[in-house]
Amino acid sequence: MSGKTGKPTQKEIARIAGVSQTTVSLVLNDRDGTNVRIPEATRERVRRAIEQTTYVADPAARRLAGLDNKILGVFTYESALTAESMDFYGPLLNGIERAAEQYDCDLLFFTSSPVENGSRRLFHRNTRLRLADGCILLGQHMDGEELARLVSEGFPFVAVGRRDEAEGVPYVGIDYRALTRDLIARAVELGHTSAVYVHGDRDTPSSRDRLAEIEAAGARGPLSFRSLPDVGGDPAATARTIVESGATLVVAEDAFAAEDLALALDRQGVALPIEVSIAALGEVQSHTVKGLRLSGFHTPRQRIAFEALGLLRELIAADPERADTIDRQRLLQGSLEPGETLVARRADA
Repeated sequence: MSGKTGKPTQKEIARIAGVSQTTVSLVLNDRDGTNVRIPEATRERVRRAIEQTTYVADPAARRLAGLDNKILGVFTYESALTAESMDFYGPLLNGIERAAEQYDCDLLFFTSSPVENGSRRLFHRNTRLRLADGCILLGQHMDGEELARLVSEGFPFVAVGRRDEAEGVPYVGIDYRALTRDLIARAVELGHTSAVYVHGDRDTPSSRDRLAEIEAAGARGPLSFRSLPDVGGDPAATARTIVESGATLVVAEDAFAAEDLALALDRQGVALPIEVSIAALGEVQSHTVKGLRLSGFHTPRQRIAFEALGLLRELIAADPERADTIDRQRLLQGSLEPGETLVARRADA
C-alpha cells in the first residue's frame, strides 16, 4: 500500500494499469458499462489499479468504477476474539453483524495485520483495506496518524467510540460524561461525601471523559474524589490506600477493575457495600460483587455498532455535494444501572 496521503491522479492510475489517461476517465465516467469501445479486460485493469491506490478512497469514484460491492470491512486494533476480550467486543460484533444483514452487506474481517505490542496497524502492508467499500474501526486505542490519513484520503470509515486523536473522525459512541455525572449525582443523594476513583491512567477519549467529570465533581457539589491511578496493577496496595483514605465510596473505571478491588477490599476486612460502596464507570451487566449486582452503567453496545454501520453506509452512498451535511459524530445515551453495591452512606461513617 502506498505511503502517500494525497489522492493519486488519473495519470498515475493510467500508469499502473498500462492504459491511457483518457481510458481511465472513460471507465470512471461510464456508469452503466455501455461504452463498448472499452474491453472488459481493460476495465478490469483500471479497476485493479484504482484498488491499489488511494484514489479508491473517493466514494464517487468507487461507484463510477463499479467498486461499490457491498463489502464492509471490520478492523480491530486489539485482538477481538479471545476469551478475555469478548466481554467488550462480543456485543459490538453482534450489532455489526445484525446491521450487515439488514443492509444486505457482507463483512470482511481484517486480521492479516499482526498484533505487535498489543495493537495492530491499519496501514500495515498486509492489510487489504481497499477490498472493502468502507470500514468499521474498533479498539480502545486507535492510531491518530492513521485516523488522520483516512480522513484526508476521504476513505469511508466510522470509529466505534468517541475519538479525538484526529480532526473530523466519524464516530458513534456513548456519552460517558453524562453517565458519570448521573452516577455522581446518585452517590450524593445517598449521602456520600468522600470517594476514590481508581483508573488505569489510559490516554483514550472515553477515559479522559470519565476523569474530567470526576475531577469536576468537587467543584460542583459535596462529593470530593481522590484520583488513584492503578498503573501498577496491585489491587492489594490500592485497597490499603482506599482504607487509609476513609472514603465511603470507590468508583472504578470498569467492571473488571471493580471486581478486583472488591476482592482486595474484602481481604482487608472491609464489609462491602455496608462500609464502603463500590461502582464502575462502565457496562456492568453480569458483573457481581459478593453475589450483589454491581452498580454502574448500561451501555447499548449492540445499538452503537448497528448505528455505526448505518452511518458508514450513509457515507459510502452519499452524493459528494451533500456529504458535508451528514452528522458524522454521534453520541448515544446510556443509562444508570443502580445495582446493589452503591448504597446509602452509614450515619456513623
